[in-house]
Amino acid sequence: MFRTLKKILKGEAGQAFPVVLALLVIGGLTIVPSLNLTISGAKSSRMLEANIRGNYAAEAGVEDALWSLANGMSPSSQLPENINDMQVNIQTVDKGTYTVYLSEFIEPGEHSDYLGVSGDITWNPGADAYKYTITVTWQPNPGPPTIHLEEVGARIPVGYTYQAGSAADFTENLSNDEPEATLDGQGAYLLNWELGTPAPYVSEEQPVQTQIFYITGAGNLDDYYTWVVANRSDVGAVGEITGTAYQITATAICPETGDATARIVAEAMIGGGATYITSWQISN
Repeated sequence: MFRTLKKILKGEAGQAFPVVLALLVIGGLTIVPSLNLTISGAKSSRMLEANIRGNYAAEAGVEDALWSLANGMSPSSQLPENINDMQVNIQTVDKGTYTVYLSEFIEPGEHSDYLGVSGDITWNPGADAYKYTITVTWQPNPGPPTIHLEEVGARIPVGYTYQAGSAADFTENLSNDEPEATLDGQGAYLLNWELGTPAPYVSEEQPVQTQIFYITGAGNLDDYYTWVVANRSDVGAVGEITGTAYQITATAICPETGDATARIVAEAMIGGGATYITSWQISN
């Protein structure tokens, strides 16, 4: 390019200055967008960093609220100290008593205490599998002498599966059919039997019914639970896990600007000495 300019300008007095000005203009048109791109990239990087720090700060707020609830204390509305230079505001809403049915929180019936349900897992060397026993119990309340049942089911531990046909091995079961099996968000199987007609029941004369089957797999035998559903609306679904449900919202705020950098909304239930989290939503 410069050789071309020399040929053009050779012996042309007074023409160098306009050409230099043209080059400056062209350079300016190129440099300004580059600077804008660099500044925009720097701003995006700072925003991303603030969002990441905000996420960790908001998570600390949710964990603080859960710890307080699990230990019988009222959660704070704000963390006493800033986390990652972020102020963390916390809102905790008590949603009342709920039970867990098919991996969902539902409100139990008014007389859910008419039924009891529990699950137990034991190793059976003869079957080379774990035996899962669901026990449904009629409770000695001043209620109906007989309660018919519509469904019974269980969440089995992650890493384990139902052994096909095993429910039919136990003639005393509420159902000898195969269960409907679905996966929850953590990858655990939810097994549910819809009980046919005539509907089985528990009563004062027959207070206990069971649903027994085998599961196979590997891993920790943790986080399993059972449920039963009565055909009475005043009893409804009765879960082995019942407690108080909460919605916890933690918001991380930049003190300098007052802007929210991250917000976490968690749905949790406290019951039976344990904490169960079914939802965890993050927004920036």
